[in-house]
Amino acid sequence: MIRPVLLLLLALAPASARAEAPARPVVSEIVTGSAIATRDFPGVIAAEVETTLGFQTAGRIETRPVNLGDAVTAGQVLATLDQVTLAEDVAAAEAGLRAARAEADFARQSLERAQELQRRGVAPLATLEAAAAKSAAARAAVDRARADLSRARDAERFGRLSAPSAGVVSQILAEPGAVVTPGTPVLRLATAAGREAVIDVPDDMLAVLPKDARFTIETRGDGPQTLPGRLRLIEPVADASTRAHRLRISLADGGHAFRLGTLVTARLDLPEAPLLTLPMAAIRPDTEPPQVWRLGPDRRAEAVAVTLGQRLDDRVVISSGLTAGDEVVIRGIRSITPGQQLGPRVSP
Repeated sequence: MIRPVLLLLLALAPASARAEAPARPVVSEIVTGSAIATRDFPGVIAAEVETTLGFQTAGRIETRPVNLGDAVTAGQVLATLDQVTLAEDVAAAEAGLRAARAEADFARQSLERAQELQRRGVAPLATLEAAAAKSAAARAAVDRARADLSRARDAERFGRLSAPSAGVVSQILAEPGAVVTPGTPVLRLATAAGREAVIDVPDDMLAVLPKDARFTIETRGDGPQTLPGRLRLIEPVADASTRAHRLRISLADGGHAFRLGTLVTARLDLPEAPLLTLPMAAIRPDTEPPQVWRLGPDRRAEAVAVTLGQRLDDRVVISSGLTAGDEVVIRGIRSITPGQQLGPRVSP
């Protein structure tokens, strides 16, 4: 009898007398600017303009008086084809033109005789028509022979590969003795138009890269040199293996102080303000504008509107709404209500 009475008294006891259930732990993240990628990238100095040069005619390469790394001037001969063969082709074309002209002269004279005989009524009309056809064919043969001679002379002139502008030979693609066709690459010329720094950056770096990003380019080794640079081009196709994008950075004063192939470090000049990021899982999916759950001083959940920036893989830049040091819930956000008391922080 006594035991049921005690149970009844306990059931009627006020709620304050009972022990409160502990608040649930929460998986959260302290907002910092440490998620930004490194700002230093290795690179190399290259020419802003590189030209692949080749002959405009077919033949066998006879000489190549320049080597890799040689500085050349505009108009300097870089390679030649077999001149004997080209000269023979010109001589044959000239002989063909003389023969065609002789045939044309004979056909013209035959036509004149046929016309006179036809006028006298001695030769039939068919003889005159045949002579006229032969004369026309002979004139066409002269035109064809003249065109062949023009091509042979062009080929002889194209047998010398000259530098279109001053520069440095950056790559050799064909050696003497090789037989080439028109347009076959023979060498690459890095023109003296200017120098640029070439670097590779990961995909996530493009999201925070300004369109007119500025860099400080510094050579490696003893006595480093520095030059300011500005982003000129982001190559649209990423590397198939590393998924990195290639950036080309124009250098001040054309970068002539740096030698081609010099190893450099490119430092991105970004504001010192931290870049705040959060996992995409922390953004409430059912709110507009976007919101996150921030823990207040008494560890109660409060909904805070934020402005989202660029995506960085599985994270997103927070442009406004939060400050460094805020604690934000990143797991279980669907089961939280405003003002809910939350427990200690658990690292993800």
